[in-house]
Amino acid sequence: MYNKHGTVIVLVAILALSACTRDSGNSNDPKRRLTDYISKSFAVNGMQDRDELMRYMTGEAKTRLAAWSDEQFKEAFIDSKRKFLKLVFTETKQPSPGEFHITYELTYLDQGKGHDAKVSNKKLCQMVLEKGSWVIKDVRSIKELVEYQNEMSLP
Repeated sequence: MYNKHGTVIVLVAILALSACTRDSGNSNDPKRRLTDYISKSFAVNGMQDRDELMRYMTGEAKTRLAAWSDEQFKEAFIDSKRKFLKLVFTETKQPSPGEFHITYELTYLDQGKGHDAKVSNKKLCQMVLEKGSWVIKDVRSIKELVEYQNEMSLP
């Protein structure tokens, strides 16, 4: 029999265990790992976050980000006025046990492109399993659409 304190302890233990399991599972789920990377990329606050982003990468993607100057990184991640709106996975393929190809659409507001500019990017991400974690090997843009709100245009 459990008294009310024993029940609370058991519930806390179960919640803590599920939280640990969920966190450790993030690196084992390619879609979750990509989602985490995108979330972090929209939450960059300083140059120190570059190393954090690079932990999600390998190969071509990591090489490209590492080659950026501090000014390029600052302009793309810190100074940009982007606001995340939506992430939708459209297709997932697993060509081999250690590789996933994930097609996704990312939508965000980008004031750098104009007031209330809504950007939709369709991308293909190649993820590979490295040391037990899924990492981004390469990302290719497929299509970009920029919608301007209240924009007047002439024929």
